[in-house]
Amino acid sequence: MRRIAPGVLIASVLASHAWATPEACRDTIVAGGARYTQAAVKALASCRRHQVQNCDADARTAAALARAASRLQSVVTQRCCGADGICGTVDDESLAAAGWSAGYCPNLDRGDCNELITSPADVASCIACIGHAAAADLAPAAMPASGPVAGCVAAIGKERARLATSTSKALAQCWEARAKGAHANPCPEPGDGKAGPAIATAVARASERLCKACGGLDHACGGPDDLAPSALGFASSCPAVAVPDGASCGGLVATLADLVACVTCVAEHDSQCVDRAAAPAFVAYPPACAEPPGTCSAGTECTSGADCPAGFACLDNGSGTTRYCVGPGCTQDGDCAGGAVCQQYCTFAGCGSRRCVCPGFACGPSEVCIDDGGLACRQLCTQDSDCPPPLGVCVNSTFGSGLCISSSPCQ
Repeated sequence: MRRIAPGVLIASVLASHAWATPEACRDTIVAGGARYTQAAVKALASCRRHQVQNCDADARTAAALARAASRLQSVVTQRCCGADGICGTVDDESLAAAGWSAGYCPNLDRGDCNELITSPADVASCIACIGHAAAADLAPAAMPASGPVAGCVAAIGKERARLATSTSKALAQCWEARAKGAHANPCPEPGDGKAGPAIATAVARASERLCKACGGLDHACGGPDDLAPSALGFASSCPAVAVPDGASCGGLVATLADLVACVTCVAEHDSQCVDRAAAPAFVAYPPACAEPPGTCSAGTECTSGADCPAGFACLDNGSGTTRYCVGPGCTQDGDCAGGAVCQQYCTFAGCGSRRCVCPGFACGPSEVCIDDGGLACRQLCTQDSDCPPPLGVCVNSTFGSGLCISSSPCQ
C-alpha cells in the first residue's frame, strides 16, 4: 500500500478547506444539485424501462439514488461546513451569504419538500428532495409489451429524461459562467447567451423525435394515423403548471401535437424549477414552481407541505396517523407568524425545544397530539408510573412508543 506522508495529507486537507467560502458553497450547491437531478432522472427512467412498477421500492434504483444523495451531501459538507467537516457547527459558511436565508425548502408543486433549513446539510437534503420529486414526475409510464404503442410510450419516457438532462446541463453551465463573472444575468434568458438557445434546440429535437415515434407511417404529428393520447394512457388535460418566466402547460390533450407540447412543457417546468431551487443567491424562486403557501387552520391536519404557511413543514409526529404544520423555533407566541402558537414540540421520539405550530395541535409538557379517531393529547411514557392517576396505565411501553391511556383535547 502506498503511504501518504502526514505533511502531504495535512496540506491536502487545508487546501480543500481553502476553497470553503460563501461563494464556493453557493456554487457547489448549484452544480451539485444539477448533478443529483441528472442522476435521479437517469436512475428512475432506467427503472421504468425495466418494467418496474414501484421504483421507490426497487433496490437497485434506491441504491443509485442513495449514492447520488451521498455525493451531493459530501460536496456540500466539504465546501460549506468549515474545517471540522461537520454541518451545523459554528464554522459553517453563512446560509444567508450562500443565498439560503429563507430558512426553509421552497417545495415543488404540491410536494413535501419544504423542510426547515438550519444548516448546509439541510440545503443538500432540500435539493435532493426537489430533484427526486422532479425526476419521479418525469419517469415514463408503465409500458405495454410490444407494438407501436409500446414504442411511443418508451419514446415519451426517453425524451422526457433527455430533455430534462440537456436543460439541467445548459443551466448549470450558465450559472457557472455567472459565478466566474462572465455575465450578471438570470439563466437561461438572457443568461450566457447559450443556455436559452440550447434549451430551445433540445425542446425542438425532443418534439421531432416524439412525432417520429408516435406519428404513424408518416412519422409526423398531424396525420390521420397519429397515435391518440387516450390510446397511450395519457390524461385528457395537461397539468396546470408553467415554465418559470414562460408558457403555461395546462390545457386539453386531444391530439398527438397536444401531447408532445405537454410532455416538453412539463419537462421544462420540472427541470427549470429544480435549477431555480438550487440558485436562490442568483434568482428568486418563481411562483410557477410551487403552490401558494397554505395557512394555519386550527385543528386541520396537512397532507403535504403545500398545505402549510411559508417556513412551515408538514411533519408526521411519529404515529403514522397525524401530520400537522411545524415551523421554526420560538420563545413566545409573538415570534410566530400566520396565527401559529409557540409550543414545545413533542413527537413519539420525545420532546424537544419550542416550535411554532398551528393551533389545535398544542399539548402540555411531555404530551403528543395524536389523531386516533379524534385529536387528543396523550402523555409519552415508558412505564405505568409515568402516567397520572387515576388511570396510570402506559400502553405500548415495550415497543418504544408508550402513551398514557388518559387524554385531553389538543389546544
